[in-house]
Amino acid sequence: MELVEQASKNIDKNRPAVPIDLNYDDELRSIWGKEWGAQSEIGKLRKVLVKRPGPEVVHPLKDLKWYGMKDAADLEKIRVQHDNLVQILKGEKVDVEYMEAPEMAKGPYDVLRGLWGTRDFGFVVNGGAIVHRMSLPWDRGGEVFWAKKMMELGCPILSTVRGFGVFEGGNVVWLDPTHICIGKSIRTNQEGIDQVSEVLKSVGVEEIKIVPLPGWLDSTDWPAGGFAHLDCVFGYADSGLAVIYPPAVPYDFLEYLRKNGIRMIEVPPDEARDYACNVFALEPGKVLVLDGFEFTKTKLEKEGVDVITVGMSEFVKVGGGPHCATSPLIRDPGPKLSGRK
Repeated sequence: MELVEQASKNIDKNRPAVPIDLNYDDELRSIWGKEWGAQSEIGKLRKVLVKRPGPEVVHPLKDLKWYGMKDAADLEKIRVQHDNLVQILKGEKVDVEYMEAPEMAKGPYDVLRGLWGTRDFGFVVNGGAIVHRMSLPWDRGGEVFWAKKMMELGCPILSTVRGFGVFEGGNVVWLDPTHICIGKSIRTNQEGIDQVSEVLKSVGVEEIKIVPLPGWLDSTDWPAGGFAHLDCVFGYADSGLAVIYPPAVPYDFLEYLRKNGIRMIEVPPDEARDYACNVFALEPGKVLVLDGFEFTKTKLEKEGVDVITVGMSEFVKVGGGPHCATSPLIRDPGPKLSGRK
């Protein structure tokens, strides 16, 4: 803003107008209202987007295999659990925005069952939003509601995944503002990664670590069904500290994390199955963890992390936890990696 004010003072209206010699970031707040950007998992969370679940989450039992879900959610319970999540966020002075959509909103192929998972439809980098393209037919089209909310809020849209690219936000885990991990899975392909990577490089990302994930053919039963998103099996909980389910990722990813000085808490199978890795940090050293995972909670607390447990058992039935249910819009940059070993 200071640069804009200074440039404004130097304008000579007695001469024909010429371009202002400032870059996009210099003018971001004065034109778009806010310093949009959330290139961190652990920087102080300032603004977040959520979607209160509606009747679309109650999947027909006969179609659970199609949706890859464990069970049908109880609508009343899942709404109460979501309201509790929002109260925690507001109690931490986070500005909470709601994504709106009609009840039983339909995309081109099916009812949009996963609208509660605002994480997947797009993410905000320094300067604006990247709109994703969903992979599975029961989700495709949900990104429209996310994009509409971004435009309503005045957040500029920098890019939209297109062509045959698919990309979902659950496959994004930041290590710091210049280092990002992207899961390559049945729900995020190489073309989508390539398109998003071009934008990431333009906003200061120096290293993109692609993490291949196993997928499924006919079975989505644990553990044969593989993993849709990286944030189901890997979560960045604090500066230099991660929770991870090692059997779900390549060994070279574990080596990569070690080389970057990141300590890892190995989550046991019984907790990993129900998304113990799907942690959501509010600020450095303070993280939301699904209720009931005592091993993961205790390990994090021993590392000095302030753990806030959140009951989201109905969300587990339909495929996620607090990281899935939140789309950060503004975060502080957070601490940088300490450096390679």
